[in-house]
Amino acid sequence: MHDMNMNSMNHHDAIQPSELCQKFAKILDATPAVINGVCTATRSRTNIRPTVLGRPAESFMFVPQAWSFESMDARGRALCLGETVVLEEEANPYISRLREQGIIVTAFHNHWIFEKPRLMYIHYQSIDEPLEFARKVRNANKVLNNQSVVGPSRPSASTGNAMELCSEFNRVLGGMETFEDGVCMVMDSRLNIQTTIMNRRSRSFLTLPQMFNFESLTPDGNALCSGETVILQGEINPFISQLRKNNILVTGFHNHWLFEDPRLMYIHFVKIDQPVNFAKDVKEALKVLTNKVVRP
Repeated sequence: MHDMNMNSMNHHDAIQPSELCQKFAKILDATPAVINGVCTATRSRTNIRPTVLGRPAESFMFVPQAWSFESMDARGRALCLGETVVLEEEANPYISRLREQGIIVTAFHNHWIFEKPRLMYIHYQSIDEPLEFARKVRNANKVLNNQSVVGPSRPSASTGNAMELCSEFNRVLGGMETFEDGVCMVMDSRLNIQTTIMNRRSRSFLTLPQMFNFESLTPDGNALCSGETVILQGEINPFISQLRKNNILVTGFHNHWLFEDPRLMYIHFVKIDQPVNFAKDVKEALKVLTNKVVRP
């Protein structure tokens, strides 16, 4: 999957990306989309072929690169956000290149456990002109290995009835469904959380994501199932308790951004399971999250 293919996503504005958005994405060699009214550019690092819990994990959930800009001021400066997966040896050269250009590095951590090779994720933000931000990121991306294949050759996938399962997976969880190359992803945004970052309103999918995924389906009906959601501090432990009741592995929870209000955390989780069972268990856990409007 080259990108998230989010053009039909819930809360996606039924408009084409602006000329500025298209230029932003082109600089980053990414695919543009407008989500929640925000220009978003996405791509996957397809030369990295990781496994998680012994299963191929090559979807956007595991090898993402994503950027957005929003809340532009009269000077043409916007809140610009970015995220990329990196290999361990790439992390510090990448961070150095970002910092040399004045971009604020906001988080550096794992999202998953039991993965090979070790995957790390870097998040960063800036108030900048969008195209200037994109050029700075493109420059930083030059330190990444984008040519050599990292990881074993992907075995032939048996998609079976994965497409039908994806529709049922989506019916349980809600949101927007995509299915490509045996990978099912369901995506939504927690728009009831009205947050600011660096005193600028943010509705970016990078800020308010909910993503649920299955891939590497085997004939026994089990797949690598994974999830991520933005979460408020008070919701973390009740949510974890619900996940653990169903033996879903919590693989990380942490910040992604700095200077945001309210404080936002992000939780990642995974299990080898039958996709619909996983979806039902996650749906039950999501009931502990508030649907009320949360403001700074």
